[in-house]
Amino acid sequence: MKWNGKNYLLIFFIGFCISCSNETKFKELNTSLIPYPKKLTKNDKHFSSSEIVISFSEQFRKEAIYLKNALSEYPEIKIILSDTNLKGNIQLIKSNQLDTIKDYYELYINQKEVSINARSSAGIFYGIQSLIQLTKLNNQQKSLDLIYPCLSIKDWPEFSHRGMLIDCCRHFFEVSTIKKYIDLLGFYKMNVLHWHLTEDQGWRLAIDRYPKLNTIGSWRKDSSEIYGGFYTKEEIKEIVQYASLRHIEIIPEIELPGHSQAAIASYPYLSCKGDNVNVANDWGVFKEIYCAGNDSVFIFLENIFDEVIELFPSKYIHIGGDEAPKKRWENCKKCQKRIKDENLKDEHELQRYFIERIANQLKMKNKTIIGWDEILEGGNIEGAIVQSWRGFEGGISAVKKGNRAIMSPTSHCYFDYDINTTNLYQVYNFDPIPENLSKKEKKLIIGGECNLWSERILNEKELDQKTFPRLLAMSEVLWTYPPKRDSSSIENRVNKHYTLLENLGVNYGIAVEPIAIKCINNSNPSKVKIVAGESSLNFKYKWDTDSKMKDLNENNTIQINQTGVLSIQAFKNEKKYGAPHFQKFSKNKANEGIVKYISSYSEFYESNHNYTLTDSKIGGLNFKDGNWQGFFGKDIECILDLQKTIPISLIQSNFYQYNNSWIFLPKYLEIHLSFDGENWEKLEKKQSIGSPKKRGHFIETISIKCNNKNARYIKLIAKNRGPVPDWHEAAGSKSWLFIDEIIIK
Repeated sequence: MKWNGKNYLLIFFIGFCISCSNETKFKELNTSLIPYPKKLTKNDKHFSSSEIVISFSEQFRKEAIYLKNALSEYPEIKIILSDTNLKGNIQLIKSNQLDTIKDYYELYINQKEVSINARSSAGIFYGIQSLIQLTKLNNQQKSLDLIYPCLSIKDWPEFSHRGMLIDCCRHFFEVSTIKKYIDLLGFYKMNVLHWHLTEDQGWRLAIDRYPKLNTIGSWRKDSSEIYGGFYTKEEIKEIVQYASLRHIEIIPEIELPGHSQAAIASYPYLSCKGDNVNVANDWGVFKEIYCAGNDSVFIFLENIFDEVIELFPSKYIHIGGDEAPKKRWENCKKCQKRIKDENLKDEHELQRYFIERIANQLKMKNKTIIGWDEILEGGNIEGAIVQSWRGFEGGISAVKKGNRAIMSPTSHCYFDYDINTTNLYQVYNFDPIPENLSKKEKKLIIGGECNLWSERILNEKELDQKTFPRLLAMSEVLWTYPPKRDSSSIENRVNKHYTLLENLGVNYGIAVEPIAIKCINNSNPSKVKIVAGESSLNFKYKWDTDSKMKDLNENNTIQINQTGVLSIQAFKNEKKYGAPHFQKFSKNKANEGIVKYISSYSEFYESNHNYTLTDSKIGGLNFKDGNWQGFFGKDIECILDLQKTIPISLIQSNFYQYNNSWIFLPKYLEIHLSFDGENWEKLEKKQSIGSPKKRGHFIETISIKCNNKNARYIKLIAKNRGPVPDWHEAAGSKSWLFIDEIIIK
């Protein structure tokens, strides 16, 4: 063959380009792990093989089989499980020389092999999850070679309790759904499934000794059908075993003394009155609770727990203890006798007696109770773990008494809440450990949970949309506990995981509302700023009086110079992104006023703080839309300073009612006028405002005529109705008042 230098150079050049292309490709290998490891270092090299041989220490056989099954979804790759001394190119190694931190693992990938080292099978399992994520992030299903970036990981969990609550009572989920969620929890290194199995609306586990719990208590009559279901003992054992192989602990919740109407419907003698009642077919808190003065109740519960213990090997049993109205106990001779005989002070101490008696029964069977933070209200229960949901205070109180605590406050952990209430970044900023605790007290906080209450989660698709992607943020908080929360980092990595979630059959929802409208307080003229929920969004807007949408200015601000409905549409990559956002505004004489509160609003419903009632934004039918201000168990009293004396013809204010959530219209509304803020003239008193029995969500606008009286100061007093009425399911509980906007004409 005649030498041809040009051809040789061309071949060399093409080969060089291919080599550079491959090196560039491998340099870009993805390490977007969630939760992100405590320590990760990588280089530009890579591992690549068409044949995988998995070798393992014998105690890790189950984990090795699990890994083989996970890699088998790549059909072009030959996967061999080595039962000999043959050293594989993926090795699961027991190493007693490693750090003794519980569930610690190390993962090493070089150009020839992958090794996962740990003391325990749980540590190996978590290392496998990191490897499976790397597999999915860097390989297509039809890949001819499995490719991994070369790296080293040293990793361990910050908290021992990394949980998710699934409520199967309000709506029932099939065994396949529970298994799917066990897989997903394991994939993101969560280790507890808190399984809510008994409620007012349904009893969901089979009990041999009390068959009516399943023939009656597991079913309710909804508007058009009989709804319900329960898990057989065989199904529960299957699920528990499935979870165990994925190092998930299942903690059952058997609610007491409240949230027990399904059991009472099955066996009426368990209640104070003994009347026949139906399984609840609505949401809320119900007054039918277990009778604390009836010893038959404790015999019933002891028998229930004997069967529960046979099914669930966990050393923990959650007993609820929340939202137990005391109305029945207050009027029950047996309960009042119990209070007297046990030298108790009141019904709160009676609840402590109830729970403590159950706790002692379970302690004799080597079980520890977990309860919601209300279990502390009648006094401390030694050894009980407190799950704090009404903020952080319950958990703080628990650890200061020497009890362990699990943090799951509504502010960060209630995934049944809308995304505009709790979005991905709010979850990611969750810190389970409050400030101002001692080192010893901080150690008593064992972790956190995300809670999925299913009143409005009808099926698996809606469960997916509520849970994901928020669970990804929670998993990183509880495993990695990053000292600094980089929102761009979690956003970028979550974006990489959407394809993984799709392939895992997850119908995920949005991470954050694309549009938020923030008032620019003290601006003159009034303005709002449109805040993008995600990066790379653009917006157009129009008023209901406009014919077409307009671009926002460069500051994303809009002047509020009229009353009307503002419509805003987000765009991403020049396409509409999400639904339009609608916000009603009222331009009126109160907008420039200053409100002084005599009674304080709830920290859970602060809205725009002291500007809420004059910021011109009008609350809609969702009381969690950020525009409503809530007052719990108290009247609303405030003074509006208009800054100058003006003639007033009409004063209006909006109030909200949804009595299922204990939100009622005021008993009455009073308006007082003043020139100087000291001498007051009382105007008409509005009474008989709506019916407290009216169901559903609705807004009541209350108007008071002023006949052009001159005033600078306006005092508003809205009277709370007091405890929830006797006819209500939550009779005796404190009630809410919700208000938004004072409108002056």
